Amino acid sequence: MSIYVLLMRDHSEGLKAIKNTGPAAVQGIVEALERWEAKILMGYRMLGQWDQCYIIEAPDNFKAYRATLAQEMSTTVDTEILPAIDLPLFERLITQSAQTAGPHSWQISWWARIARFVMYPFAYQRWGWKYFTEHAVHGKEKFKSVRAPCIIISNHQSHFDQFCLLKAVPPRIRSNLFFGAAADRWFLKGRKEITMQPWYQSLVMGSYPIQRGGGSRTLEYPKWLLDQGANLMLFPEGTRARGRHLSPFKHGVSILALEKGVPVVPVYLEGLKRIRPPGTKKNIPGPVAAHVLDPVRFAPGTSVPEATERLYATMKAFHEDIRGVE
Repeated sequence: MSIYVLLMRDHSEGLKAIKNTGPAAVQGIVEALERWEAKILMGYRMLGQWDQCYIIEAPDNFKAYRATLAQEMSTTVDTEILPAIDLPLFERLITQSAQTAGPHSWQISWWARIARFVMYPFAYQRWGWKYFTEHAVHGKEKFKSVRAPCIIISNHQSHFDQFCLLKAVPPRIRSNLFFGAAADRWFLKGRKEITMQPWYQSLVMGSYPIQRGGGSRTLEYPKWLLDQGANLMLFPEGTRARGRHLSPFKHGVSILALEKGVPVVPVYLEGLKRIRPPGTKKNIPGPVAAHVLDPVRFAPGTSVPEATERLYATMKAFHEDIRGVE
């Protein structure tokens, strides 16, 4: 998630709306931003060229939605969206190398798999023991029909998703399962202040670096992993969901599954947003569950958009069923 500054200049209609409806006008802005998976961190009324200023947290590609958002608000305001980073991060970036470490191809070796198996309780299970008051798994037997390599996908609710998910994955797949992680956060060279260094991410956590905005290059290493018989775990929403609905799926999973001819196993997670809500660092113990859905296999000739829509429809149908009984 990234930080943006949203500047707004009121039209005459916007001023009338504020005068006539008061807080309701501001709530309309909040709702519009939430539809684009953004969250307002702070808001100000300006005394100058701009009338309103909001500090928002939003997905990395949020600025690409500027035209749509501006059109949605065009009857009331002009908008300007500016990306920002906090000063400590800026100071760190200009005083250290921007080079990244990895990917480390040795992470698929037999000794690395043994290390992950041994370290699994420390790296993952202990967090579930600490914060999951109940950790239910449903449908784990559906992995019996799945042979490596495969791709596991899940809805994305919080930083605790992996801790919940891995209990639903059999050891034969889990020990050779790899997650993508932001290269500019987890694989930067020289970041002495972080505990989990790049080698630890690759060896124990099973992570590999993803370059933000890397386009097709982002898929090169995952393709290599699948070619080596490894398994992947991906969040097709791309970022943690903030609203009640699933975000649209990106096409990366479909591209990989179709090109390599591997099955996709959807796993629906619930309860994680309450454990660690997006935008907070506070952990609140509570019950969680992982639901393994039927593996999805694509027939030859399936297009990427068709595959993405099928995966989204599968997960959305289960999401709506779960919400219906809440």
